[in-house]
Amino acid sequence: MPVDSIFSRPTSVVVYGTSRPLLNWVAYAWASAVDPRFIWIDVRLPGEVLATVDPLSRNLIPPERLNVVHPHELVANSVVTNVAIGGVVRDEESADAVRRLVDFLGLPSITQEVLARAPVGGPPMVLVFSNAHRVVAAYPPKAAASVVRAVVDSGVTLLSTFADAPFEARHAFDIILHLEGSDPKEWRRATLRVEKGPSVDPLRPGSRFGLGEFEAIASVLARDLK
Repeated sequence: MPVDSIFSRPTSVVVYGTSRPLLNWVAYAWASAVDPRFIWIDVRLPGEVLATVDPLSRNLIPPERLNVVHPHELVANSVVTNVAIGGVVRDEESADAVRRLVDFLGLPSITQEVLARAPVGGPPMVLVFSNAHRVVAAYPPKAAASVVRAVVDSGVTLLSTFADAPFEARHAFDIILHLEGSDPKEWRRATLRVEKGPSVDPLRPGSRFGLGEFEAIASVLARDLK
């Protein structure tokens, strides 16, 4: 199952399920397969100790590409946005340009910093955002849609994980995948169900396949998940 075409242009993907470590492995494998430059933002609770089976506990991601943040650090910059927009937007600015500026300035500071580091040229950089369920209360559907749109408009692909039940804001993403599985060591038994995606294969809505059928993901898991 090819994956390069899915990430050939900026897009947004959310994978949700019940196992945080397994979700992280899927995100790690997918990002590694399509963009070795990927950057990761992990929403972590203060004092949290990761499971030993979690890829983030195995130092697989270089420190300069891993950003660990606490939920309170990801509050949208609504005040900053209002001040900044009043000072820079001119009457002749197009509505789309204003909307893009508002969306970007409304992003949390850490997200703006990461997007500023995205390389220019070549395929879009992949930004992994794990444990999105920990900030969902601060981002109702409309606000979540602005965040997703701002990242994609910046020329970056967003790959997010959500370790909880289905959430309304997921509809802001271009592709929605439900991961069914719990034990990372039994990843070959896990399956992905496509809730939302392009109208053509391999991610046609309603499709279901095992992780072992996703060749790029499976090759990384077989190599690194031991």
